[in-house]
Amino acid sequence: MALREYTDDEYERLQRSERELTGNRERAEITDVAVVDDTARLTFGFEWTPEPDSVSYDLDDARDVMELKSVAGAAGYEYDQLPYLEGETIPVVYLDDGWVPAAALPGGGPETAGERGRQGPSLVDSAYRRLADRLDDITARSVVLGVIVVKKLLIASALVYLLVA
Repeated sequence: MALREYTDDEYERLQRSERELTGNRERAEITDVAVVDDTARLTFGFEWTPEPDSVSYDLDDARDVMELKSVAGAAGYEYDQLPYLEGETIPVVYLDDGWVPAAALPGGGPETAGERGRQGPSLVDSAYRRLADRLDDITARSVVLGVIVVKKLLIASALVYLLVA
């Protein structure tokens, strides 16, 4: 049997068949984000193939909107900042109908134990974002109520201390 070299097409076909198995997880760069009328389309680029792949979301469908919010949040952005995802590298999972962002799947999709730490924003980023959201929701009334509650707790703890001591 004579040895011959692969053609580029054969090599790419073998690479694609090896990676496009249901449940396989890869990292992809978002090369394009298009928001047009009632759809949003994310286009992925992979190191191992020159052909991009894309997934579309219906902006009138509540489930699709929640999935897009999850994808944006996992990359450290808000939902209305979807265009900023362009250039970000995110984990994607291959399903029967193509590649989808892992963050859009329930539980982040199948993953190995080593990938858990690399997924999404850091703990500090998410804590800062939650704190900022809570501070945005604070009103003058809630501040006054909070002060009253803290004052009453201090008085009660002082009384308990005096009774015990």
